[in-house]
Amino acid sequence: MAPATALRGDGRSSEMLRRQRLHRHYVAGAHGSAEYAIDGTIVVATVHGPQKVKPWREEVERGIVEFELTSASGMTREEERACEARVRGAIEATVVRYDFPRLGLRATARIVSDDGNAEAACVNALCCALIDADVAMHGLICANACAILSDGTKVIDPTKREENEARAVVRACALSKYREKEEIAIVGCSTTGALTEEEYLESIAFIVDATASVVNFQKKSIARFELEGKFQEDGTKEAKRAKTASEDTPMEGMENKPIG
Repeated sequence: MAPATALRGDGRSSEMLRRQRLHRHYVAGAHGSAEYAIDGTIVVATVHGPQKVKPWREEVERGIVEFELTSASGMTREEERACEARVRGAIEATVVRYDFPRLGLRATARIVSDDGNAEAACVNALCCALIDADVAMHGLICANACAILSDGTKVIDPTKREENEARAVVRACALSKYREKEEIAIVGCSTTGALTEEEYLESIAFIVDATASVVNFQKKSIARFELEGKFQEDGTKEAKRAKTASEDTPMEGMENKPIG
């Protein structure tokens, strides 16, 4: 079933993403960090390591991933734990864990505000924090959600109100291997509510289409990070000022952007 074209409460059509903003190097003291905002949904993510872990937690052939989620948006602890497990699984599928055997990677995400699609914001923020920490990855990880409304309409990147009013919500994480859309693999998904198998598969396809825009946004961040590295190598005052301005200015994009 093709997505409907009727406008939603915020003026978007069903296939439009909200404005996204990224600010890397956000938390002092972390090896990597990022603030990622999807309109009114804001998440701050940090990455520490690879670093030593307690001996009983070591794995001989590969590193471990620890992840902690906190929320200021009223999420219950049970919901936090379920989200933690899904996001940790996405990180484990993304990071090249064989690069740091017997060590651990500690990641955190704090949901500062939640206007829908918060789990996707966590995954996207953590991907950017991993890039910031220069952690080896199999590809770029990104996530999104598709809400199925009472009339069967599917809407991408739902707001909190749309999530609450939806008959069902499908959430999925996609790993874009080699940073090409055709290499995308689903590495995690979850559903809430009642839906048919056909609706589930259509929602996953809708989410995969949406990842192209998010991956392109992440690629711009990588290109900007490489530019900052050139600033660092150049010791002139002008280069240092340019690097500082680049770090302090958040990236923005994808305002009411159709997917595909």
